[in-house]
Amino acid sequence: MNAKQLLDKLSRILNEDRHAQLKKYKSLKKVLKSLQLEQRGLEKQLAETQDTAAKEDIESRLKIIVAQRKKGRKALKALRKARKMES
Repeated sequence: MNAKQLLDKLSRILNEDRHAQLKKYKSLKKVLKSLQLEQRGLEKQLAETQDTAAKEDIESRLKIIVAQRKKGRKALKALRKARKMES
């Protein structure tokens, strides 16, 4: 193998990693967006609900979603940082 072939092979390997990372980034953003919409819906339900048992249920689901979004944002930030370091 000559140098050009080796560089082409290396380029393909690096592009595959970058493509996989970009795919993960996009899917994570999509999930975070859906969680945000769900959170807003639950907050609206919570404001309208009068029943205490239903409110507790909504609050517990809301806490879970907030925790998931926080964890997702952390992962997204790590992906962004990794992308910048590669560039």
